[in-house]
This record gives sequence, C-alpha cells and structure tokens, in this order.
Amino acid sequence: MLKKTLLASSLFLTTLSYGQLRVGIESNSQYYIDDDKIKLEEKERDERLRSNNYIKLDYSLKNFEFGIQGEGYYPKAILNYNPQLQDFNVGHVFVRYNNYEKGVDITAGHIYEQFGSGLALRFWEDRALGINNALFGGRAKLRIGEAATLKLLGGKQRVGMGFDFSDGVVYGADTEVDVATLLGKDNYTLKFGATYVGRYEDLTESFPTIPKTTDIFGPRIDYSGSKFNVSAEYLYKTEDTHIESGDLKPQVLRDGNALLMNMGYNTGAFAVNLNMRRLENFTFYSQRNMQGNVHNYGMINYVPSLTKQYDHSLQNIYVYQAQPQMIYYAETKEKQGEIGGQFDMFYEAEKGSFLGGATGASFAINGSYWAGLRNNKTSKIIQGDFGEDIEIVNLDTNFLSVGKKYYSDFGFEYRKPMSKRLNTIFSYLNQFYNNAFIVDKPGQVKTHTIAAEGTYFVSETKSIRLELQHQWADYDRKNWAGGTLEFIPSKTWSFFVHDIYNYGNDDINQKLHYYTFGGAFTRGATRVAASYGRQRGGMMCVGGVCRWVPESAGVTLNITTNF
Repeated sequence: MLKKTLLASSLFLTTLSYGQLRVGIESNSQYYIDDDKIKLEEKERDERLRSNNYIKLDYSLKNFEFGIQGEGYYPKAILNYNPQLQDFNVGHVFVRYNNYEKGVDITAGHIYEQFGSGLALRFWEDRALGINNALFGGRAKLRIGEAATLKLLGGKQRVGMGFDFSDGVVYGADTEVDVATLLGKDNYTLKFGATYVGRYEDLTESFPTIPKTTDIFGPRIDYSGSKFNVSAEYLYKTEDTHIESGDLKPQVLRDGNALLMNMGYNTGAFAVNLNMRRLENFTFYSQRNMQGNVHNYGMINYVPSLTKQYDHSLQNIYVYQAQPQMIYYAETKEKQGEIGGQFDMFYEAEKGSFLGGATGASFAINGSYWAGLRNNKTSKIIQGDFGEDIEIVNLDTNFLSVGKKYYSDFGFEYRKPMSKRLNTIFSYLNQFYNNAFIVDKPGQVKTHTIAAEGTYFVSETKSIRLELQHQWADYDRKNWAGGTLEFIPSKTWSFFVHDIYNYGNDDINQKLHYYTFGGAFTRGATRVAASYGRQRGGMMCVGGVCRWVPESAGVTLNITTNF
C-alpha cells in the first residue's frame, strides 16, 4: 500500500512539473454584535460568527486545463446570502480542451459564458453578491476560418452549492461574424451576431397550459471606428406563464422582448456615450418559480441597471435596479418592464488652457432616466383544451410608450490636480427615486448630494485622503452627512475611518451613525483587511446587479491570496 501511495504521489508531482498550477484562496468572515442601536433579528442570533470561504485550483497542461473550487460556509453563510450555501462542498469543477490553432475549445463541467451583451445569457460568479449561476454541462466554441465563431452549450444551472441544480434545462447557440476581417479592413470593426437560448421545464402535469419550452433569440450588430462606435441588439422571448411573488399564474401567458442600443464618440480629450434600453417581460430563470428571488440565483440573463456606478456612499443610498418583470395584480404598481437610458460626457482640459489652468482639469457629466411602459390593460376569459378557464391579458403597449417614472439622476464631476502632490474631486448628484416601483415602499424621494475629496501624496508610497459628503432628501430617511479619512503609509499598509450620519431622520431612534474603521495589509498577491463598525441596510450593487443587505454591526475580516 505504501509503495502504491508513493508511486501515485510521484506520478502526480511529475505531472505537475510539466504543467502550471494556480491556487486562489479567499475568506470573508463577519462576527455580528448587538450594540445600543442595531441588533440582529432573533432568528439570526444563534450564529454570530459566519464565514464564506473559497479555494480554487487551476491546472494547465499543454492544451488541457482542469479546475476545481471548494466552498465552505461555516457555520452559516454571511447574512442575506442564499441559505442553500452551507457546509463545505465542491462549488465548481471543469475540464477544458483549448486548441487555438485548430479553433476548438471544449469544456465539460461548470461553465461560465456570455452571449453578446449578456441580455440573453450570462453565467458568471460574483462572490460579493453571492452569485454563482454557472451552467453544469458542456460547451463547445468553434472558430470558423478567421472571421466567424460559433458557441454551443447545454446543461442545468447551479442554484445552491455546486451540484444543486435547477429543474429546468438550459441550452443555446451563439454565432458572430467579423465582416471587417472578411473584407481585410483594419481601420474599423464590424460584427454581426445572433443568439438563441432555450429553457425546457415540463410543468404540464399540474399546469397543462404552460408551454414546456421558452426561447429567446435575436440578432445584434457592433461597429467601432477610430472615433465613432454603435451597437444594437434585439431579442424576442416566446410566450411563457406569468410569475408573481413566486406564484405561477398559468392563466396568464405572455411573450416579451428587449432592445439595447449603445452609441459613442471619442476624440481623446472629449467623449460622449449614450445607452438606451427597452425591456418588456424579460426576466428569464432556469426554474420558473425562482423569478424575482432576493438572492439572484437561477438567473439566465444579465439585466444590470444602466446607471452610473457612483464612488461615494451617500450617492449609493438610492440605487436603481433594472425592472424587466411584469406585475399585473397590484393595482397601484402594475408594470411590465422598463424604458430609458443614460448618457455620459467627458472632457479633458489641457494644461495652460482656459478651463485647465496651470495643472489641467477634467469634467464629467452624466444622467439617466427610467420609466415603465405605458399600457391599457384589458382581459377576457376563454375555455382551454381541458375545460379550464384561461385569462387572456392584453396590455396594448406601444413600442416606445413611456409610463410611470421610476428613476432619474443627473450628476457632475470636476477633477483638478491643485499641484503635483494634491488631487481634488468635486461632485454633485440629483436623484429621483420612486420607492413603490423599485423597492415596494411608499413614497417618492428627491435628493441632492454633494461630495468633495482630496488626496495628498506625501511621497510615492505615502498618501492621505479626505472625503466629505452631504445629502439632502425630502422623504424617507431624509438628510445625511458623511466623511472618510484614509491614510496609506506604505505600499503594504492602509488605514481608514468612515462615518455617515442620518441626522435628518424624523424618527429620533433612527438618527444613527454608520461608522467603520479598519485597515489592510498587502504584500504581493496576498491581502488581509479587517474592520469594525456598522453596516447600513439597503441595496448593495456590483456591476449594476443588486442584493439587499441587512443592518448589522460587528467585525469583518477578509483574506485573499494567489500563488
């Protein structure tokens, strides 16, 4: 037995010596406390120490790559992560063969993939949001000549730990042709693409009128020149049953669609970008009754909010979430999608110019507007094939109709280096936030937020940063003030103190300081960060996708390393 073990170990080490092994480790832990203002809910008090841990190993040998990710949630996952994340298990495993010369790339196991913009399909991981919606199955990427690619995939989606799968089966194909390459042009790019994604889930035994398959398909185009770029994608979703608050409404069948357009112009010193999107009944989950869950699991498509991702904490109290879903049965909040867009303008004023002064300056203006689709709801009851009543709902929606306003913002940012050592940033943001349609709360909120930030570089490795903020709000929690002081004494260490104070709250018991202080140690690919303080409850967003986090207080420890 010893000889066999030594032989196996020798063969394993010999194999490693011919390939490359990469290891990544991440640990995020929180110990929750009850202070004089913030207390855990009674059901959460049994486990005050919670930890999310990941270890990822990737090994490559010639054209092959093998990967495995272990995940441990002890004794439970951090508050408000998917409760199905628990104990220790394999979270992700795959084997991949990639031969670039032959244009063949085949993967089996857990797959991350995106078709086009992701509006039809995106499988990805974001640990900060607790998302890992990988597809477990197979994928093939084929390069056809020098100008065309084809992707094929199929399988079941991860919805909990690594081998917890959705009831539905997901499959799809995506193709793209680079016309500029075909024409031998190198001063611009012009690509045409097409996507198809299907979900099969058979519920006909209980709901005979619900179709077994729902499909999304459509074309896209992408042009990029030396200064101008434009892209567009249209997708159609075939008829599916309506879901509301997790309940299936088999009597309501409805199709959907999505249109996304992006345009940009860039001369270097000046740039402007415009994004526009229309969504109608465009949620898509690998299992129907998962639609709208607060933990974001089961999502097939990627529908981020198209608004600017702001840097300061008070600017992120009222964050917009994309609204692709239908709601029929709440009379004051009926909706079936969204329409709107955002723009960004940037200008770099050179040194010595009128606007730039002696040290130069930059200006950024951005804004967005989002609303529901206006419709006139009518319905009628017909007899189904099995004698059941089926409600046929007609929403009579014009393609470019604009209904109830959901959200808008307008912001301005001015960046100015005052000297070689001092950089400053000044910003203003105006927001409108319709609580009822975004977070299911009463009222509408209008805000004005200002922020000023200065960073002084004592040396190349030492700096001090001071940030001050204030927000005026006419409703909800009303006015806030805040600030951050950060000190970086070297490349290795950093320290900070942060506080936002809800001094304008009408409820005296809710006039809270959400303070945090901590530091971080970084050396090479290893980072250790620790902090103590309070976390403001509300939406936390990464890349336009959000999850709700509860108010809490305690100690946080984050460790990451790669080798």
